[in-house]
Amino acid sequence: MQKWLRITLIVFGSLLGTLILLWLGLALYIRQHKADILQQISDKLNDRLHGGTLVIKDMEPSLVRSFPDVSVALEGVTIKDSLWNTHQHQLLDVARIFVKVNTSSLLRKQLDVRQISLEKGSIYLFTDSTGYSNTSILKRDSRKRGEGKGPGRVADITRLQLSDIHFIVENQQKHKLFSFDIGSLKGNLRNNDSGWVCNLNTSLRVLSLAFNTEKGSYLKEKPVQMDLEIHYNRIRKTLDIPQQALRIAGQSISVGASFSFGAQPRPFTLHILADKIPLHLAASLLTPRISSKLDSIKIEQPIDAEAKINGHMQPGDKPSVYVTWKTADNIVTTKGMELQECSFAGSFSNEWVPGEPRIDENSIISIYGLKAKLYSIPVSADTVRITNLKHPTLMGYFRSDFALTDLNEAQGDDGVFRFTGGTAVAALYYKGGIIAGDTIVPYLKGTVALKGGMMEYLPRNLAFSDCNALLDFNGQDLSLQDITIRTRKSNLQMEGSVKNITRLYFSAPEKLALDWKVRSTGIDLDEFRSFLGKRQQGKRARAIANRRKISRIASQLDVMLNSCNISISVLLDKLTYGNFMAQQVRADLSLKESDIYLQQMSFAHAGGNINMKGTITQDGVNNRFKINAGIRDVQIDQLFHAFDNFGMQSLQAKNLKGIFSATANVSGNVKDNGKMAPQSIYGTLAFDLRNGALIHFAPLEDIGDLIFRGRNLGNITFENLQNTLTLQGNKIIVPPMQINSSALYMDVSGVYAMTKGTDMYITVPLRNPKRDEDIVDKEEKKSRRKKGIVLHLHAKDGKDGKVKIGLGGKKDKSEDPEL
Repeated sequence: MQKWLRITLIVFGSLLGTLILLWLGLALYIRQHKADILQQISDKLNDRLHGGTLVIKDMEPSLVRSFPDVSVALEGVTIKDSLWNTHQHQLLDVARIFVKVNTSSLLRKQLDVRQISLEKGSIYLFTDSTGYSNTSILKRDSRKRGEGKGPGRVADITRLQLSDIHFIVENQQKHKLFSFDIGSLKGNLRNNDSGWVCNLNTSLRVLSLAFNTEKGSYLKEKPVQMDLEIHYNRIRKTLDIPQQALRIAGQSISVGASFSFGAQPRPFTLHILADKIPLHLAASLLTPRISSKLDSIKIEQPIDAEAKINGHMQPGDKPSVYVTWKTADNIVTTKGMELQECSFAGSFSNEWVPGEPRIDENSIISIYGLKAKLYSIPVSADTVRITNLKHPTLMGYFRSDFALTDLNEAQGDDGVFRFTGGTAVAALYYKGGIIAGDTIVPYLKGTVALKGGMMEYLPRNLAFSDCNALLDFNGQDLSLQDITIRTRKSNLQMEGSVKNITRLYFSAPEKLALDWKVRSTGIDLDEFRSFLGKRQQGKRARAIANRRKISRIASQLDVMLNSCNISISVLLDKLTYGNFMAQQVRADLSLKESDIYLQQMSFAHAGGNINMKGTITQDGVNNRFKINAGIRDVQIDQLFHAFDNFGMQSLQAKNLKGIFSATANVSGNVKDNGKMAPQSIYGTLAFDLRNGALIHFAPLEDIGDLIFRGRNLGNITFENLQNTLTLQGNKIIVPPMQINSSALYMDVSGVYAMTKGTDMYITVPLRNPKRDEDIVDKEEKKSRRKKGIVLHLHAKDGKDGKVKIGLGGKKDKSEDPEL
């Protein structure tokens, strides 16, 4: 080994040995003078207390911890104020305190404390409702304060460390509660000419940061890590925190602040910057009262936010809060609507009207330069405002210009309409609530114009083309103007209005009333047969509700159309339905959820006129109707053809001629395919047939083959024929009726069945009516009608199901209808 190295090791070893001996000596000194040093520390600490109790259970030296200085460990340290028995909150209760002291001052028996470390315990600063605080014991008598740098000067504690400490500040008088679990804290204080600079490094969890316990806590249960530099200026009496970064719940947030402790009103400012912070995290940093207002708003991607808070440190002061934010290409969801590709800037202020109280009612949220897609529909707005955060109200002017096919994606596979062409332009001002369940009445003003639309109404499987419309919203009401629609065989011109649509659209669609006017040069009702069926709602409604991207507004449209009350005025040049054709149709009707009420309807048909009123109850397969009708001067063959022979098999349109008038009160069923349900008609029919004829009616022609071979029973003409028939499903009850025709006389009564059950009695005088054509006197003609042979016939069903006519008559009643 080289000589210089050996000498160096010897010197170093000697110094180290000497140092160890000194440390051992200090340890021995501390142990021998334990009571004295403990007393010095107690006196030093008691020197800062006034009227309190300090308890230190034990003390041990800690040489290695603060090498080369000396530390002592104080075990079981508690500080109580004089009213502890009343409020039960100890100012200090820690398992261990390490006190770093100046070695030379220790030997001089003048304890100079430089650093204090607290471990495992709590610090509780308590103020009761009367304003009394347990920190009052820390107020030193001014006469005890040392001046200058003499021996009596109080030592400067420049370092503070906390480990596993629960720190609480509770002020019941001002309703404040600050509570932190401090995992670690290291503070370093440096004095300068104007004040001091403190560097603070800590890791803690916020249990409560409640400036008003009635409104809840900020940062509740959030972990915080920070490394701050704090400046205090004694001359200006200001505390400044330069803009620095800290981490809250893993999020980097930049914070800067300034506090003035000079003359009243002691202003303060706070500046917070948060780049790329998720909204749900930002909301969780606020009080539950505030964050709950943001629960209905979801923003998928983080946003950039900045907050400026200005106020005064005095009781009752509510600081001014101004927050700004911005985001681009984000997804925002609120109140059932999803905004995609959403870009906007915004701000919040709790002083919308300057000088007014800074409360929820005077708070405002503003959104600027909004551009988004509402389920693939482009939407833009220059400025949107949300005012009165106690009962939030949104107001803004929204614009959109899009192809109607964009609505298909919005509705999904279970939409109400399927669009294949056309455009829409919307310009709407909206003012209303944004929170689910709110009672603010919405206000909507502006227009939506549809041009060249092509679509299919899926619930009814009905296709429309060349659709044009102007929807004019005027506050609470909707006016529908210049509506034109074409189907394959029909054209419609319509207009209408809905009162209170913004109030009732979502809350009570069944209370909405739609007034509707329909004009057309031609409508084929066969295209609208699907409206007779009851719509399938439940499955579709559930499917819509389960789709995340279905617009609530679009799905609610189907609910409204199905539930609201509709009053319709109809004016048609031509109307066709199967074999039925009418001209000059005038009608007033109303549609309820499951019923159609026909107040009045008139039209020209088959050379005459028909008036009717009634109801139709929609029930899917069978739709029950009840009709009161007046028929005047209608060609009976065309009437029978139009109504499919009213379900009769043997008597059909080809068998009849004549001018028919009648009054009908009937009910029956119409199937969902528009066909009359067989054997479903009940009611009465009082008719008058003039210039009538019965052509090739098989049952009479069969009689002619047997009895009246010389007469033309293939074309029988009638004088006026009148009666009141009773309709009972598959049967027609025929009261006694006298028939005078060109071929024979007949008296008829009984039951005519459309299927089975015919039971008709027919009295047929064999006298040929041709012999009485020249008789003018009615009485003479009537008396001659009964002369000669009279046959009594009985028509009933045969074994083959066809009506058979044979001899036989009633035994108990006269066959003369006049008797």
